[in-house]
Order: sequence, then structure tokens, then C-alpha cells
Amino acid sequence: MVGDRTTHRRCSPARLAVVGGVPWARLGLLAFIFLPVFPVTLAAQSPEDTADDFLDALRRLRWNDVADHLHTGVLAEFHLISRQLVENRAGDSILIQLYDASREEWNGWTSREVFRHSMRGMTRYARGLVESLVMTDVRILGTVPEGDTIRHVVYREVTDHMGTVIEGVLTVSLVLEQGRWRVRENAELDVLKTALRGIPIGRGSPSGPRLFQPTPVS
Repeated sequence: MVGDRTTHRRCSPARLAVVGGVPWARLGLLAFIFLPVFPVTLAAQSPEDTADDFLDALRRLRWNDVADHLHTGVLAEFHLISRQLVENRAGDSILIQLYDASREEWNGWTSREVFRHSMRGMTRYARGLVESLVMTDVRILGTVPEGDTIRHVVYREVTDHMGTVIEGVLTVSLVLEQGRWRVRENAELDVLKTALRGIPIGRGSPSGPRLFQPTPVS
């Protein structure tokens, strides 16, 4: 067009395939090599969000979701408590009343499954204690870092238990495990462990051989 001084440059395929002197193919290869080095930065949920989701699942008694947020060490602790109950002289009663399962079924459960079944049984046998978690209101206040792989999330908890309001400031300690923040310590978990140990189905002394070798957590 006359008077139009705009120029249009057509880049060759070779030029289009190069950025800053580095071929696109090589950039793609570098991204492929270095991307796995930073999985946490790119994919992990924040410690605050993880703690909030964990506490919300706990309040709603969504045991599958709670288990998803737990560190494997915590699941192993619940597994150990359950094993002590089942190996107890009253183990058969524990299996029937708490787990509604046979020894063979219990032996085949992973630590995650043991936790889920334990909490469902607890909901039946210590319902008042478990339901007190449902009425808890939580507000995240902040996070205290400890190195690169540990975070302590501070939150305010308000519980209205039959008209009595109980308020406190607590923490959820999280550890980075396989690229995800997972809950390692929390007061509510300690309460559940204590309640599971004292489940009122029968007491006795351990007898017989160990029931199982620990099953890998799924």
C-alpha cells in the first residue's frame, strides 16, 4: 500500500525454533530434566490449607479425608494401638464389636484402613467424645517454619460443648513427605489415640503370637 511504511518480517522456521540462541527442543529437554527437582514448589498444597482441610475433615468425621492428610508415622501409631487391642485377651471381642471383622480381614488391612475402621468403631463407642470435634470452630492464625520440611500451623479453636464454650490456641505440626505436607502432631489426634487405647470392650494381657507383619501404607 502506498504510504504504508510498516514492514513485515517473515521469520524462517530455523529462526522460530530458536529462543535467545537456544533451540526450543533443547529448552524442552532442560525443562524435562529439571522439573522433577522442584515438585514441592510447583505442586504441593500450602501447610495452612492442608491444616485447614485436615481440621475440617476431622470436624465432619470424614475419616477417609482425615487419613489422606496424615503422615505415615501417625498411621503407624494408630496401627500399633489397634494391634495391641486385637492381641489382647479380649481381642476377639474387639474384632467383633469395634471392627466387625475377622482376624484374617484385620491382618490384611493397611495402616490407613486400620485407622479408618478404628475411627468408625470409635464413633459408635465414644460418640460423645467424637461428636465434640464436630462442634469445633477453627480459625488459622499463622505458621511457624522449622527448617525446610516442618511447619507448625497455629489456630484458634472454639468448642461449644452442651452450652459450655471452650476456647484455646493450638497447633498442627506438618512434615513434608513425598512432596506433600502431612499432619504429624495435633492435640485432637492425641485425644483419639487415648480414647482408642481405653475403648471399653474388655481388658486383659497380651497372649499368643504376633498377628501380622506391618502392611505398607496405601
